[in-house]
Amino acid sequence: MMKEKIFSMIACLPLLFVGCVRETLRQDSLGETIIRLSGNVTQSYQTKADAAGFADGDRIGVYVVDYNGNEADELRNDGNRADNVWFEFNVGSGSWTSAHDIYWKDSHTHADIYGYYPFTSVADVSALPFEVRRNQAEETIDGMLSGYEASDFLWGKTADVVPTSDVVQISFSHRLSMIRVVLEEGSGFASGEWDEAGKSVLVTGICRAADIDLATGTAYVKGNSDGSGIIPYGHDGEWRAVVIPQTVSAGTPLVSITVDGTPYKFSRDEDFTFVPSRQHNFTITVNKKPDGDFEFIPSEGGISAWNSDTESHGGTAKEYVVINVSEPGTLDKCVEASGKALDKIRNLKVTGKINARDFAVMKCWMPNLSALNLKEVHIVKTVDRGALDWSDYGSYWGTVYYPNEEYCLPAEAFLNKKTLITILLPEKLKAIEQNAFAECSFLAGSIVFPEGLESIAGGAFKNCENLSAITLPSTLISLGYEFGAPYDGPFANCTGLCCELILPEKLEVLGAGAFYQDAGLRGKSYLPEKLKCIGTAAFRCCRSLTGSLRIPQGITYIPDECFLECGFNGQIFMHDGIKTIGKRAFCGCNGLRGELVLPSELEVIQEECFRGCNFSGRLVLPKKLKIISKRAFWGNSRITGGLEFPDNVINIGAGAFAYCLGIEGVVFPESVETIQFEYGSEGTFEDCFGINRIVCKGVTPPVISDDSNVTGGHSVFGGVSKENFTVEVPEAAVPNYRTSSGWKDFKRISAYRNLSLEPHAVTALNTKGTRDFTLHADDEWEVEEQPGWVTLDRTSGKGNARIRLTFSRMPSGSSRDGKVVFRLKDHDYRASLEVHQYDYGHEEDEVIVLQEAARGKGVNVVILGEGYDAKDISDGKLLADVNETMEDFFDIEPYRTYRDYFNVYTGIAVSPESGVGNANTTVHNRFGTSATRGTLSGTADEILKYACTMPSVSRDNLGQTLIIIVTNTSDYSGATRLFDDGTAISYCPKRDDYYPYDFRGIVQHEAGGRGFGKLGDESVRHNAFVDACGCSCCAHAAEIAAAQAKGWYMNISLTAREDAVPWSHLLENDKYRNLVGIYEGASGHGKGVWRSEYNSCMNNGVPYYNTVSREIIVKRIMQCAGEEYSFENFVANDKVDNVRP
Repeated sequence: MMKEKIFSMIACLPLLFVGCVRETLRQDSLGETIIRLSGNVTQSYQTKADAAGFADGDRIGVYVVDYNGNEADELRNDGNRADNVWFEFNVGSGSWTSAHDIYWKDSHTHADIYGYYPFTSVADVSALPFEVRRNQAEETIDGMLSGYEASDFLWGKTADVVPTSDVVQISFSHRLSMIRVVLEEGSGFASGEWDEAGKSVLVTGICRAADIDLATGTAYVKGNSDGSGIIPYGHDGEWRAVVIPQTVSAGTPLVSITVDGTPYKFSRDEDFTFVPSRQHNFTITVNKKPDGDFEFIPSEGGISAWNSDTESHGGTAKEYVVINVSEPGTLDKCVEASGKALDKIRNLKVTGKINARDFAVMKCWMPNLSALNLKEVHIVKTVDRGALDWSDYGSYWGTVYYPNEEYCLPAEAFLNKKTLITILLPEKLKAIEQNAFAECSFLAGSIVFPEGLESIAGGAFKNCENLSAITLPSTLISLGYEFGAPYDGPFANCTGLCCELILPEKLEVLGAGAFYQDAGLRGKSYLPEKLKCIGTAAFRCCRSLTGSLRIPQGITYIPDECFLECGFNGQIFMHDGIKTIGKRAFCGCNGLRGELVLPSELEVIQEECFRGCNFSGRLVLPKKLKIISKRAFWGNSRITGGLEFPDNVINIGAGAFAYCLGIEGVVFPESVETIQFEYGSEGTFEDCFGINRIVCKGVTPPVISDDSNVTGGHSVFGGVSKENFTVEVPEAAVPNYRTSSGWKDFKRISAYRNLSLEPHAVTALNTKGTRDFTLHADDEWEVEEQPGWVTLDRTSGKGNARIRLTFSRMPSGSSRDGKVVFRLKDHDYRASLEVHQYDYGHEEDEVIVLQEAARGKGVNVVILGEGYDAKDISDGKLLADVNETMEDFFDIEPYRTYRDYFNVYTGIAVSPESGVGNANTTVHNRFGTSATRGTLSGTADEILKYACTMPSVSRDNLGQTLIIIVTNTSDYSGATRLFDDGTAISYCPKRDDYYPYDFRGIVQHEAGGRGFGKLGDESVRHNAFVDACGCSCCAHAAEIAAAQAKGWYMNISLTAREDAVPWSHLLENDKYRNLVGIYEGASGHGKGVWRSEYNSCMNNGVPYYNTVSREIIVKRIMQCAGEEYSFENFVANDKVDNVRP
């Protein structure tokens, strides 16, 4: 069997290194695939990890270590599966090449993958020598890295990788430290005097050498300071230097500053530690005294994430030509004056003022231009259209340039510029006009759009297939045009995009084809609430967008193909104001699940709108609905229950409900005239095998076709039984239906009567038990037959009735089935209630102790099944799912280490029916749990009452008890309800998705995180401030503050001050300083709220609680167990190495 090459990589996002192999897996083996690398280059940052910005010729080193059974092997100097294999970036092709191919060992052996930058020869993986440059202000010369860039060291590891040809990710991070010094103008300076003052900064007292352990990425300082200091890179009043993580003794000067010849040295009164992967911020305010002396006032900005640098050494970190244009429209003359040739320039940085003509010069007269830095450019207004001399260009229209407003990048500025590979956009930019970068098929890497940008026009970056990442600014209002061809969208066919998509909160217009065919865009789908319009095919084939989708209030029309074949794996929520859903709007979104609640004002469902989705439960068609076009719900096999068409529907499209296998009944109103059929298409209800009732309210039979010779073997009700049930019609219309085309095939057609049961089946275990059900009738009724092992409290009556059925005890080792038949008196009309009793080894409501605490007084966890009927329980599903819940709960630190502190209980809670209901579908379960707008919730009083039947649980300690409700459904997301006293009920559906959306991920996030730990959400869904966002889906500043007043949500913070975050004590701890920092973004918002680590299971889905969360959980365990918490004991017992992703 041929070996599989182990992975391919794409440097695609900040701190992200991604691999993607496009070949599909063969059935018998992984097969051979080729390692390919493609990625971006330096954008607006100098250090590599800030934008995963690799320059031409950059090399990373890669190690691959096989697992030994289930245990990870150690990284060795040699003998690994891959030993320091280099991968080199080629900026021309945007791809990576390697020294040689790397193969999986086989199809099942896992591996750890290590990466580091810059590549070098390695003698000892535990002690790689590295030294930061003394002169980090040194600029790039002859293609060499600048001193600042050359001082950065990156490291990343992806653990426990399963052999696959899918994406493999390595998250790179800075392993050294950064110091950032800002000099601020204080008082006493005359106008302009501060700007003219001479300033210099030197970082002192620092050792520049280290040994780096490639197994952990830890840098260990080596030797002592040589006294020469580090010259930092400076720009716009701030200076930055990369330093080795180390501790500087109290009183040792950290920074030496000189302003106009006056020196100042800054030191600390206590030891100061440079923390790995973090940025240390210092601000020095300089006041000028009346006597001319300077006063220096230091302040500290604390530790933060390693922020973006403010200046680039030019697109690709290579030597470039700098041209300043003082007179707009004269770029070509300025280049000539500099002694450079237009046709020779490859890397260009432009400053000063330019207009549309200058853009035309760069497009047409610079045939080799590949890297362009416009960051300091001021784009001025161009009034008239013009053209360059096109005699050498070959096309007049290719040299035409168009009018533009100030700070607006002109239309077609770089249209079809095939040589352009990198672009840094101007810092001041309001709009990017139509087709500005269209067809720049080699434009690669990431683009960070500047704050202040309000509009990106249609086609702006269409067919830029090598772009890998985009970051949209919070100021963006319009993205493309509402109307237009999808393939002319602003990012249409940018097939290389593989970044997380975060749409700005201020966005109002999302144009046609905005992200057309961008299959690599990933992340949870979120549409800003201010969105007013969305264009055709805006997200067509965005297959990597996941989660649920909520349509904002401003959208009243969902256009054609808007979300066709997107990768959603949750639900869709539509407000009632939506009136039309266009053709194929959600076609092929086979991950959409749960109930489909259609808007109450909906009038039109166009063709193939929901074709191939995966909705479940009953489908309720809104009363104002008029048009259901062909194949509208084709293939939604999990839709169940009866389907009643509203009175306004006249025609039902061909194949509209074909292959909806779970539909049980259909009711047609008088208004229906035609049930349509098209030759070669499926019948409207073809293969709806579950239909066992049809009611037609019209005296005139709807027109249908039943001629299989004409229809190619298909028919409207093809596959639906014609003998096993009665088609119910108005009494006077029975003869018409019996002779009408299509209807006459049904053998039983009679007058409509009202007699029905809810539910239509009940179940029980061996033990004696009762079940209630409802009978609906207009006339007198009676019980015609019933099994001898059940009794009813009523056997006859008139009208609706609530009836109690009692099962007698059944001997063990057997099961029995039967039915209770109800009949309308004086009419030959019946309805049946199925009754089933199943054998099982436990009694109904019997309490089972799954685990008893061996330490402390016992922390209580109660796991209850919801929606498990007697058959589910008899088949062993309930206890299997409960035990899986318990194991998933403890299969993560710190619960794994502290498991002995817990009591775990369950009870045999039997539900009358299997599953969970929703707004459209009623399911009678034990605790009344249903999904409302996708959120699971049950009857809390019933749940708490049942929990109190467990051995050590009482009303007095419910606040220290976790209750987990395992819902017998694969739909919906998890949810947790917290009460003021600390009582928690976590609802965990049995989802079969991938982590963190699978059952294990839900248990660990909801039950372990939110329920017991009282942790706040750490994910980011909106690029908005937490105190200014108008969304309704996340906790805002007030809710966070209220929760923290109760001692909850202490894993997030509304301040970034080092001394005020709840985890401040961890920042300087020797064990955690490499892990813990201050990262902006949590509680669904990207700004104004902070978390302590880059990732966790409360964030983007790794099976890992971050350090402060683990401490919070351990504190609560100790409190509930009646033991004293000790930070020293926590640190000693905390298994960082086993949990770090």
